[in-house]
Amino acid sequence: MPLKQVRNALVAFLYFCIGKKRKALVPSEWQPEVTVVIPAFNEEKTIEGTIRSIQNQTYPVEEIIVIDDCSTDKTGEIAKKCGASVLRTLKNTGSKSRAQNYAIMETDLIKTEAIITIDADTILDCRAIELIVPSIYEKKVFSACGFVIPQSIKTFWEITRYAQYLYCIGLNKKAQDNIGVPLVSSGCFSIFKTKLLRELGGFPHETMVEDMALTWKAYILGYKIRLDPEAICYPKDPPTWPIYKGQVLRWYRGFLQCVSLYKLQLLKNKRLSLFVGWYVSSAIIAPLTWLAILVILPWLLITGRILPSLLILTWFAADIIITFAVIMREGCRHSEVKKAFIGYFLYWIVSPIECGLFMLSLWYEWIVKKKLTTWDKGH
Repeated sequence: MPLKQVRNALVAFLYFCIGKKRKALVPSEWQPEVTVVIPAFNEEKTIEGTIRSIQNQTYPVEEIIVIDDCSTDKTGEIAKKCGASVLRTLKNTGSKSRAQNYAIMETDLIKTEAIITIDADTILDCRAIELIVPSIYEKKVFSACGFVIPQSIKTFWEITRYAQYLYCIGLNKKAQDNIGVPLVSSGCFSIFKTKLLRELGGFPHETMVEDMALTWKAYILGYKIRLDPEAICYPKDPPTWPIYKGQVLRWYRGFLQCVSLYKLQLLKNKRLSLFVGWYVSSAIIAPLTWLAILVILPWLLITGRILPSLLILTWFAADIIITFAVIMREGCRHSEVKKAFIGYFLYWIVSPIECGLFMLSLWYEWIVKKKLTTWDKGH
């Protein structure tokens, strides 16, 4: 049985059969002050919505700091009018990680116990901060992230991404959280302990996925990450194929860059190294799965070889059933059953395409060593 099917079956077991972690009892008086940091470059169309969603939170926010990374539009001006503090970099830093570090590491503006980072195209549910703050109460917890839902779910690619979030966060990431290793504290919305973030050197800039690189670094150093699926954020996701392709390639290539960056250091956290090794192996073998489904299975059916056809369909059936159950359950939870149902089918249509994008990423990053160095937005 291909590794992908084995992996998904195991992940389902981890989620459904292993007892979920109980949140630590948080004293009602523990309400740390929070600063929200928003890195922004040419985000005049979205920055106001992001700021307003923070101002409408049920949890008080000490300050909203927009890091204007030398925008050429009215991002900074709009942010000021909305009541946010605006910190403009001396020159364009070229990446989100460097822009964030400009405020976190190079100035003394942030004096609160906790920092929340949000993308400039992301809107928060009104209770998102209230719900996520208690997740970092424990001493060894460094960061926590929430559930991600696309802000718009209209186009083919937005609906596909919606289904991917429902499945990947609703099953994979929750299972990872159950055993203590969510693979990434998502950059679009996460909370960090300020002191620890500075002690870790801020956001790493060696890869195109600073959120994943920082998460893995925290694990290697013995810290914990939490997932709170009730704390919901709504980023703008790719509405078209070119933007979708660019974002997925950045994610995949960034993942491979993290593997190259940390190498054997990953073994310091056995659970992290297990998941990372498993995902790399299953992704490399995935083309064989799609070869069997798209080429070998039709040939077997045409030539009347029923038994081998049934064998292929049987080992693929578990994946189909688990994926459907998770996507529909999460779709019901988020009151988008129809779009979840449509997204389920789009998920499978796009899966072989994503398989190809991963192999392309592998070719560039590990074979020809043409490292991705340009950070592209996902909208």
